[in-house]
Amino acid sequence: MPFTPTYLYGLAAAVYVTTCLVAAAVRWFHMCKPYSRNPEYYYPSRPYVAAAWLSSLSLLPYVLNPASADAWFVARLYFLPVTLYHFTLLLFSYFGSVMQWKQWHWPTILSGVPVVVALLGAVVLAIVPGDQLGGTALSRFVLYILGLLITGVCFTSIAVVRVWAGRYDNDEFSNPADFPVTQARRWLFLIVLNAVLCWVGALLNNQAVLAVIQLLISVSCVVFVISVLHPNRNRPMEGSSEEAPRAQVYQRTLSKQRQAEILAAVITVVEEQESYLDPHLTLQDVADRCGYNRTYVSGLIKSELGGFFTYVNRLRMAHADRLLAENPGMPVGEAIDAAGFGSSTSYYKIKRQLES
Repeated sequence: MPFTPTYLYGLAAAVYVTTCLVAAAVRWFHMCKPYSRNPEYYYPSRPYVAAAWLSSLSLLPYVLNPASADAWFVARLYFLPVTLYHFTLLLFSYFGSVMQWKQWHWPTILSGVPVVVALLGAVVLAIVPGDQLGGTALSRFVLYILGLLITGVCFTSIAVVRVWAGRYDNDEFSNPADFPVTQARRWLFLIVLNAVLCWVGALLNNQAVLAVIQLLISVSCVVFVISVLHPNRNRPMEGSSEEAPRAQVYQRTLSKQRQAEILAAVITVVEEQESYLDPHLTLQDVADRCGYNRTYVSGLIKSELGGFFTYVNRLRMAHADRLLAENPGMPVGEAIDAAGFGSSTSYYKIKRQLES
């Protein structure tokens, strides 16, 4: 049988499938110690990512028979709505866990039902001898409708994670290291780039173009696996919401007396109890320890104390200065650590931000 470009298309798909299977195995079986003791925390997206890569097995009809119109439809379907749905699962399963936001589960899973049904149906048709659906107007309709639907879902997840990434210096976290901001931005860039590639492949409807895209996405899979081998989370698992103190009864307006009570509680927790020395202190932590609604605590810290991030880190800077003044021989790095900064890098970054 002559070796034609058609077989090269199947070979490119085989490279992609092999890469995904290896990545799935690495993601599932490899966890750095001692983080492997708590995979739900340090590797929260692990089962979703491994399952997403295993779904590449649905491309086997195209790998074995790239000349089939039905198998070509499977490939196009996989590299538009299915791949974009995988990105959505990745973002919400990981960063949703970081933010302790569980509401993503059902809306995201339900949005993927039509994609899974379409993919399974296309695989079955591709296995049956003869071309049934590939190349028809119906196949193009299904591809583009699902593509638009899941693109909307995917870019919604991107927007949500972008908001979360911006909250670490927007009075939610006291230390930039609490949220893997750098990792989030890298993943978002990679996902947007891959989403563009998927749409290019779908719109051009060309096997040679899709073969190149498959190889490029294979490279991005390798990059992603390398980036997640070591966990990107820094703080220990927070207690469940059941363990946190109950917030006071929610009120739409606060009297001056109640405002003073909340503010006094905040000062007691943060300053008198020296909670600011915890490098992973968050606004939610303070609200829980005070026993008041987070919205009220946030508003009062913002209006009376300059904002959570500024308030906590000014206390830390003052503490570090005090330690250095009282202990002339103390190394600066030791004072920075003792004052509650996550690292010297964080200290100098925050110092520049507060003094600018």
